[in-house]
Amino acid sequence: MKSLLFLLLLTISVPNAFSDYSDRTQVKSFITKMVNEHGFEESRLQYIFTKAKKKEKIINSMDRPAEKKFSWTQYKSRLVSPIRINNGVDFLTRFLPEFIEAEKTFGIPKEIIAAIIGIESSYGAITGRERVIDSLSTLAFDYPRRSKFFIKQLEDFLLLARKEKLDPLVMKGSYAGAMGYGQFIPSSYLAYAIDFDGDGIRNIVTNPIDAIGSVANYLSKHGWERNGVIAEPLAEQEVTSEFKTSLKLKDLDSIQISNKKSLAQKKYLQINFDDKDFWLGHKNLYVLSRYNRSSFYVMAVFLLSQEIDYAFGVKI
Repeated sequence: MKSLLFLLLLTISVPNAFSDYSDRTQVKSFITKMVNEHGFEESRLQYIFTKAKKKEKIINSMDRPAEKKFSWTQYKSRLVSPIRINNGVDFLTRFLPEFIEAEKTFGIPKEIIAAIIGIESSYGAITGRERVIDSLSTLAFDYPRRSKFFIKQLEDFLLLARKEKLDPLVMKGSYAGAMGYGQFIPSSYLAYAIDFDGDGIRNIVTNPIDAIGSVANYLSKHGWERNGVIAEPLAEQEVTSEFKTSLKLKDLDSIQISNKKSLAQKKYLQINFDDKDFWLGHKNLYVLSRYNRSSFYVMAVFLLSQEIDYAFGVKI
């Protein structure tokens, strides 16, 4: 009877023990690092981690990304949809001067910027409902497979909150800790977010103008080629049986297409969806993959951008 009671008490107490991150040895070490390396107040960090909560649904979401749940056809129909195209045209129209300025400054087509924001957050309508501190604490300390990466994101998030005078217990984002219109993770926010409207604040969470400039800056810093080709379709007879999807830039000699005479001596990507949808990706498609390393994602951005550009041209 005593053993049963002990097991019952243990079962009840375990969730509570792990609901407060501040008591964890790993978290205590992290707090010490933040105090010693960045000058944080220990008591403030201890308080923050007493409020941070482990979320099992965040771990479940990490293990089931959209690319694994849907076929390319399903994924494309969800992201390159009539409503997303129409909303993209409206978003582009509303902030046209800022899009033109971003294109002039960074060389990124306005429709590409709009497409990324449209896919990432539905043009700012859906920026995430999870507290960032919960997402990053869960993934840093309860998701061993990518713990190292998310510990760094947690470090950058706290640095970001201090630098930008944000409340780390209030900030919300995706289950992976991405924030704002462009869904920047903390390291990207610190490195690539800019004050594009000149008000002295880098606010990509609620300021669409800063978000437009920041997405453009991100792509520019990752090597976007001004006026460069992004991708071109290939017919089935143009590819060989070895033509498989790869987001690695390959030398021309390594590209599995039947006729290479029309191609310049440079590097390309191969995209093959279901052995019926073939694309040759150029350097700029690779740059899009620096935003999200998914072949579904980069092609959805490209195709959505084309639809927005066409619909915008028709509208004006």
